[in-house]
Amino acid sequence: MTFRPIQADDHVLLIDGSSFLWRAFYGAPAVIRRSDGHPVGAISGFCWMMWTLLHETSAVPPASHRAVIFDAGRRNWRHDILASYKANRNEPPDDIKRQFKPVRAACAALPIPSVELAGYEADDLIATYTRKAVASGAGVTIATGDKDLAQLVDDRTGVCLYDASKGRTMREAEVLERFGVPPAGVLDLLALAGDTTDNIPGVPGIGAKRAAELVSRHGSLEDIIAAGTARKEKQAAKVADHAASARISRSLATLDTAVPVPLALAHLGAQEPDMAAFAAFLEEWDLGGLAERLSARAA
Repeated sequence: MTFRPIQADDHVLLIDGSSFLWRAFYGAPAVIRRSDGHPVGAISGFCWMMWTLLHETSAVPPASHRAVIFDAGRRNWRHDILASYKANRNEPPDDIKRQFKPVRAACAALPIPSVELAGYEADDLIATYTRKAVASGAGVTIATGDKDLAQLVDDRTGVCLYDASKGRTMREAEVLERFGVPPAGVLDLLALAGDTTDNIPGVPGIGAKRAAELVSRHGSLEDIIAAGTARKEKQAAKVADHAASARISRSLATLDTAVPVPLALAHLGAQEPDMAAFAAFLEEWDLGGLAERLSARAA
C-alpha cells in the first residue's frame, strides 16, 4: 500500500471485489483446475477483469487512490435487524470458497489494496470510503453491478457507478432512467419493492414500478405512509398497512457510512503495476497463458 493524503480534485476508484469474483466464477466456461486439482477459473476471470479495469478502461478516470472491497463473511449487522436477512441464499460452492484467498493474493500482486471487515458488507465500506473522499473534495468511481449502490450517485460531488460487465457509467440521469427515481429516492424505492435476492420483504404487492411511482408522487417512505394512513390512495394505503415491513426493509437497504475501516483512505494511494509480480502469481496458479496475454497487452 502507498500512503498519499487525499486532496481536492483527486479521484478514488472503489471496486466491488465480491461482485467481480462471483461474476468471474459463473462466467468461467467450465471448472478450470491447476495441476494439483485446485480450481482456478474464478481466479483467472477475476485477474482478467481487474487488469482490464485498471489499465485498459478509458471510461474510468485515472485514480489517485483505489482499493478492492470484499465481503468478509455472511453475517453482519443487518442480521440483528432481521434474522432471516439473506437466509434464502445457499452456502457458496466449495470451488469458489477455495478461491477466496488466492484472489486477495492477486490484488496484492497487481498491486492494489484489498479491504474487508467482519460484521459489515462490502457496500458499507464502499459507502464509508465514498463519504470520506467526497468530504475531501475528491471524485469517486464505484466499479460494481450492485443496484443498492445507486443511492450514492451524485453528479454534484462526482460520484458515479461503472458497470464493467456492460461498459456503462451510471450518473444521475442513468439512475433515473433505470429506477424511475433519482439517487435520493433509491433507498425508499428499495424499502417498498424489497429484494428477493437478499430476502428483504418490502411491501406485498408493490413492485419496482409501483414503488417508483409512489416515491415520485409522495417523496419519502414516511410521506407515503402518511398519505396511506389518511387513505388518500389505494397503493399508499397498502404501504401504510405494512409500514413495519417497509421500515425494516429501509433499514436493511441503508448503507452504513461510518464503518471503522481497517485502512485509512490515505493508505489507498495508487501504485504502478508490477507486471513481474503479477506474472509470477499467475504462473504459480498455472495461468501462464493469461500472463503472456496480459504482458503482450501491457507492452
